Amino acid sequence: MNNMNTSRQQSVLSIIILSVLITIAAGIFITQNRLNPAILQNDELMPTTDLNRQSGPAATIEAFVPLPPNLKPLTSPERFDAENLSDKINGKAELYLSAGFSSLVSQRYQDENVSGLWIEVFVYDMDSGQNAFAVFSAQRRENAESLDFTQYAYSSPNAVFLTHGRFYLELIASQVSSQGSQTMQQLAVTFIGNTQTATVTIAEREIFPDEDLDPDSIALIAADAFGHEQMDQVYTAEYRLNEEFLMAYLSRRRSPGEAQKLADAYGSFLMEFGGRNITTQLPFKNAQMIEILDTYEIIFSYGPYLAGVREATKPGDAATLAERLFNQIRQAAGESQPGEAGNED
Repeated sequence: MNNMNTSRQQSVLSIIILSVLITIAAGIFITQNRLNPAILQNDELMPTTDLNRQSGPAATIEAFVPLPPNLKPLTSPERFDAENLSDKINGKAELYLSAGFSSLVSQRYQDENVSGLWIEVFVYDMDSGQNAFAVFSAQRRENAESLDFTQYAYSSPNAVFLTHGRFYLELIASQVSSQGSQTMQQLAVTFIGNTQTATVTIAEREIFPDEDLDPDSIALIAADAFGHEQMDQVYTAEYRLNEEFLMAYLSRRRSPGEAQKLADAYGSFLMEFGGRNITTQLPFKNAQMIEILDTYEIIFSYGPYLAGVREATKPGDAATLAERLFNQIRQAAGESQPGEAGNED
């Protein structure tokens, strides 16, 4: 009887152990076949979405075809939207999102002729040419070398950057090489040839005075310019005047009244943070000079334009550049002779 009970207990125990082992094995199998988002976010080589299921101009990496003969796809295309952009470019996503980002498509290609050389292409659909220029100008490298196959393009030792209509492109190589640079430029030219998009004209670039201008410094701040939340779509340009650096800026608003209102709001903003109004005679109306943090700013409006000068260490330099900018705006408005003018709503 005791032997029967013992045998029966052993059988039950064996069944329990076997059940536990089966459960563990099933759990391991499920875990191995389930995608782990944490791993995917840290592995740029893993595709997130099949591009062939997407539609629209930003959804095709085929714009780079035909590929140079030495280049082969290394990964499948990846697609990102506003919800998961930070998974790909953690730390930089806010710049793109604030500038009107729509989507990103990226893919890596391997150069079979150069050991260890691969190129990753990033195609950002920014929804408009102005938005594309905003991120292009904000990301510009110091060691940039201008390229001539499109209006806004430059290269750095291991990368090529450009805009094409609503698209902003980055092509980045794993190493510095003449082969990589040549291949990236081939890819860029092929993309431009294969991608039809509206031509972008940025009239504000032509308004900045040429004298003492660094032409490569012209940039567009899409939002929160100079720390003021109402200042958006502000073009800036850097100047070297009397051996000093200073900045001019302008923004076309919807009406003269809005331009003047924003100029007043920005002036009040500077005063709240320690600015001091400087009484001085400026050669045009609707202008104020403010001293703040040992620098001088001039803020004015003309027609629909908000404009000004900032970061000047001398009030005379600020006034000189502001007058040049004022006259350029007048000319853009069809008035050839400098002089005083006011705003009308």
